[in-house]
Order: sequence, then structure tokens, then C-alpha cells
Amino acid sequence: MSTLTVRKNFTMLDEISKKLEFLSKIMHKKQSQVIQELILKETRKYEKEDKLKRLEAMHGKLDGLLDTVSIQSIKTQNA
Repeated sequence: MSTLTVRKNFTMLDEISKKLEFLSKIMHKKQSQVIQELILKETRKYEKEDKLKRLEAMHGKLDGLLDTVSIQSIKTQNA
């Protein structure tokens, strides 16, 4: 992760603000750290889903490319 920090100003509901303060206290972290960790956690989840979708889209596209090559012929070439 980059060490450069950027100041962001945003608004949130009072109830959410109190929950952030609560999380900050029980996690013994600054509020900005709590927000960063939650954003990273959610981002990883969506990135993982995206990678899985791309992998599923590739399914079957390589079928038949090695029809003329057998495992035995590969083993003998590398022996």
C-alpha cells in the first residue's frame, strides 16, 4: 500500500458516526484506520468476485488446443 496519505472530507449520518467511534474504541485504532481497513476488506471481496467471473468466462476457451499432443509425448520430449 502507498505511504502517501490524502485528506478526504465527507459527511455521514450521526448514527454512523457514533458507530465509527465505537469501532475505533473497541479496535484501538484511529477512525481513519478503521475506515481504511473496512474499505480494503470490501474491495478485496469485489476484486475476488471479478477475478472469478473472468475465470469462469474463460472456461472452455482452451479446449481442443492440445488435441494433437498427448501426455506421453510430452513426457518423452522432456526425458
